[in-house]
Amino acid sequence: MDMNSKKLIAISLWAFWYKRNKLVNEGLKFEFHEIVGFIQSYVQDSSFYKTKCLSPAMKKNVLWRPPKPGVIKLNFDASFTSNTNFSISVVLARDSEGQIMGACTYPLLDVADAFVAEARACERALYFALDMGFRKVVLEGDSLTVMKKLNSNIVDRSVLSPISQHIQFLAGSFEEVTYLFVPRETNKVAYELAMVGRNRKLPCF
Repeated sequence: MDMNSKKLIAISLWAFWYKRNKLVNEGLKFEFHEIVGFIQSYVQDSSFYKTKCLSPAMKKNVLWRPPKPGVIKLNFDASFTSNTNFSISVVLARDSEGQIMGACTYPLLDVADAFVAEARACERALYFALDMGFRKVVLEGDSLTVMKKLNSNIVDRSVLSPISQHIQFLAGSFEEVTYLFVPRETNKVAYELAMVGRNRKLPCF
């Protein structure tokens, strides 16, 4: 048995044990496809960060880059607490000059896992952009799984499917929407804002 198979078994056992504890201790039921989707997403993200398979250009420059004129870039992130299923969604909007146009931290309850938390943060970024009246936007986040699903034409059958479908629905309200994956170093400001947002129990704009 190779290392990838062993890793998959270990992650699967951990995921089933986690959901089993949620069922026994909190009465939270779950569907089998939710477990499968979580395991697949976890394996994809862990493999990416372990191998650090960034392109040479990404390795050379991980600094935040402003969008083109007329476009607003929204960096989003999420802070997820597994023992309470509580997450903080964070959005930071900047223009082509790098000026901050607005920011928000938004608490969410009953979040299934870290991948759902990241997807909800992306969804919150579009809500925020709509409220601010932005028409052309770039959504930038450090969750490879979420960005792959949003940029893929393949039918998503994972637990993230309803959220990704709603994100695509919201995107129809804009003239232009682009989804970009960036490493954590590039998304550091949003990450730090998410850490600060942990102390806030109400939305902050």
